[in-house]
Amino acid sequence: MSFTRAFYSIIQYVPDPARAEAANVGVVLFVPGERQLEIRTSPTLDRVRRFFAPGKSQLQRVQLGLEALKNRLVLGKDEFVDEAALAQFAAARADVVRLTAPRLTMITAPLTDLNQLYCELVGEVEPAGQRAGAMEILPSRIAAVLGRLEAAQKVWRPGAIEIPKSRRKFDISFAYQNGALNYVRIEALAGHARIESRLEKLAFNGQLLHDHPPSGQQQMLVVLSSDPAASREVEDRFESTLREFHVRFIPSRQADEFATEIEMSVH
Repeated sequence: MSFTRAFYSIIQYVPDPARAEAANVGVVLFVPGERQLEIRTSPTLDRVRRFFAPGKSQLQRVQLGLEALKNRLVLGKDEFVDEAALAQFAAARADVVRLTAPRLTMITAPLTDLNQLYCELVGEVEPAGQRAGAMEILPSRIAAVLGRLEAAQKVWRPGAIEIPKSRRKFDISFAYQNGALNYVRIEALAGHARIESRLEKLAFNGQLLHDHPPSGQQQMLVVLSSDPAASREVEDRFESTLREFHVRFIPSRQADEFATEIEMSVH
């Protein structure tokens, strides 16, 4: 068995740096010799919930901060030419979601060793059916486009919005303008967890957003299926049903085309 030199950093939520209290929410594994960078993060933020008991809005900010860090790492992975570059990146982070200084480790298989580090340092063990979806919140092409457009302030992350009439909060992954206001929500549809109730909620909220635009501005809910493991039958059912409620559905197989569309039409 051959060993490879690698470095890992823990992704932590640090609500108050002065108190030096943190909750581990993920792990980054960097293999300098292969220029390989792998990330695994908590889909439930269980440690954050148990250690700090945040309110819903604060928990959403943690989720958005974690997603932003993941996207930044994915977009900038070519910048990490060696462990010093990763250490410099970690040291420059001052957000509530940040990286620890990289630590040396010896590995045999990057993904297997990343999962082992994750179990040891974060401690959550998801069912096998959920694991693939938990490792990436956004399809890579979407993440790349969003990173550029966020920097240009053409895409933003509204978090929880209030649905007209019902006045209930509804989480939105990101939003952009292209003549209409598009609210994009990421949905992982593999595993068939609560599929029917999720479909009903998306249809109901999408219809209200369409029927009650602010100041006459057209707005639309867009649902992006993020997990390639989702069945074609489920995605087709979502697409045909949501269309009747003025909700646009993007199957996972069309994520790259959707990213290009956003990049070309946003303003």
